[in-house]
Amino acid sequence: MKNFKWKELIFTLILMMIVGLIIGYSLATTKSLDQSDYIEIHKFGAIGDGKTDDTLAFRKASKERGIISLESGKTYLISKTIFLDLSTIKGIQGNNAKILVRGDIPAFHLTGNKIEDGAEPPSNVGLEDEFSAVIEGLHVYSNNHQGTALVLDGSFGVNISNSHFYSLKKGIELINKNRNVIITENQIWDMADYGIHYNNTNTHQSIISNNHISYAKIAILFENGDVHNTQLNSNDIEVGHSENDNTLNAVKVIASEVNSQFSQAQIVGNTIEDHFHAKEGLLNFYAETFDPSKIGTDDVPYIGMVELVGNEFSGSSKAIVLENSNDLIVNGNTFKIITEVFISIFTGGEGINITGNTFSGKINKDSGGRVLEVEGGKTGFNSSFRYFMFNNNSAYNLSESLINIKKKDGVKEEFNVSNLSMSNNIFNTTKATDYVIDINVPSLTNTIFSSNIITTGSNNALKITGENEGSLVIRDNIVNGLE
Repeated sequence: MKNFKWKELIFTLILMMIVGLIIGYSLATTKSLDQSDYIEIHKFGAIGDGKTDDTLAFRKASKERGIISLESGKTYLISKTIFLDLSTIKGIQGNNAKILVRGDIPAFHLTGNKIEDGAEPPSNVGLEDEFSAVIEGLHVYSNNHQGTALVLDGSFGVNISNSHFYSLKKGIELINKNRNVIITENQIWDMADYGIHYNNTNTHQSIISNNHISYAKIAILFENGDVHNTQLNSNDIEVGHSENDNTLNAVKVIASEVNSQFSQAQIVGNTIEDHFHAKEGLLNFYAETFDPSKIGTDDVPYIGMVELVGNEFSGSSKAIVLENSNDLIVNGNTFKIITEVFISIFTGGEGINITGNTFSGKINKDSGGRVLEVEGGKTGFNSSFRYFMFNNNSAYNLSESLINIKKKDGVKEEFNVSNLSMSNNIFNTTKATDYVIDINVPSLTNTIFSSNIITTGSNNALKITGENEGSLVIRDNIVNGLE
């Protein structure tokens, strides 16, 4: 019996020793991993006094594996681009330290191995090590509006947050192929060119939310490429003054190359404001249509399947400018103090739904421009404007003729307008010099104008003319205030 107890005790002690060794090894390993997660920049010779060139220190650190960590309160001068391989560098922990860029260079060029188009798991096999690199708490600036804070190139799952990019040429630039990009809670301002630039990039699944982006030539530019599944939500985009006073837009989408597309985008709940500096409108969509009959195919540039919901547009000569845009919803937005045109549509378009918006000038001052202007037609091609709804909107305290749909002067080709609905709107203007609503196109079919309330101090309310009219319904409208 005693021998059995001794054996049992020895077995228990050995078991405890083994468990202790396992736990100790585990703790040691965890501690080692925690320590190796961070690449402390000062250990590579970085001074951070804002005067000494720390480029070499950053380049040495970029050869390691982990997260580059900066020291709070330091300012690191960089004169050459730091290239970061996302298979080894997992991000930058800025700790609110500053990067001072000298020269027109990207401060950091983040390079991944995303070369296939797809976003589904099979197309991302082998990129697991590159997923979710985090850039946080980083300040990047220059003394002369040069340089770019970050370039994303072939990245997969990069997350940029709580950072401050200012007094540069560009804030963030995306090139080549990228997937699953999140840009959130950053300050991006005072840019000579662009706050965020999608530059001929093939980028799907990107979220831009809760940022302050302002004072740039264009705050956010989507330029050609193939961009889908974009969420632009809850940002404060205030255009205003820019370097050299060259402000164009708050948000611009350009599709001017064959096969360039911008679609499946939700622009929701943003404050988009100007101080009458933006020369081309707060939001500008331009698709160069080589043949309007091919709109919606892969043979021509395409902008469509876009939702503009619950945004505030104010203080500009033009709010929304659309050229060859399709499958578009403009719903529940507030437009205030737009002096020329609230919504402009050029060349043509189809499937545009403008519903439940408020268009207004200053209270009791009857100020504000035209609500809707459509100028269709394109030299060399027949074009059309169809499947259009303008319903349940409220427009008041305005001083211009509110709606004008016409063919562009000098265009001989056909411009066909059909399948229009303008119903249940409230229109108020006291100083219109012409018709409140003027539709003058060569061909107008399948159109209904009903249940609208028009209050005006002018001599005319509604004019609809065309050489070819068919299936036209005008009923149950209320007009008062005619002189």
